[in-house]
Amino acid sequence: MPTDINIIKKISLYSAIFGAILAFLALIPALMPIISLFILPFLSAVIILIAIKIIDPMQETDIKEYAVLGSMIGGISGFSFLIVFTPLVLLIHLIFKDYYAYGINYLNFFIAMVFIITISIIFLITNAGGGLLAGFLIKQFDKLKNNKKEQK
Repeated sequence: MPTDINIIKKISLYSAIFGAILAFLALIPALMPIISLFILPFLSAVIILIAIKIIDPMQETDIKEYAVLGSMIGGISGFSFLIVFTPLVLLIHLIFKDYYAYGINYLNFFIAMVFIITISIIFLITNAGGGLLAGFLIKQFDKLKNNKKEQK
């Protein structure tokens, strides 16, 4: 796989930051279902890959590499989301007793870690498809841009 290690470092950093930001936003109970059921499992790879393509153009990569990068993004962003979100919910629940606990306070440490790893694996698998979709879209937009340059 000819993907550069610097791209993997950037993607890891951006996805960890993205997951942590979503964890803070998910503390708002109205945003929690949208973030945990829609953005993290399906859109995090698409958002991060397109943002990286806009901010710092990557080298030419194959579509299958986008799927691998998307799965990395899904796993890292899901893991960082749950690592930040779980202690924050417990902390807020200690202060405000009427805040949603999401059943986290009933888990012991081992079950919580199994839960976090399992959910991260699910996010990894679903974001592989998102990375594949983002790679396809990026390739198509690059072809469209190159065709417009050739016509001029």
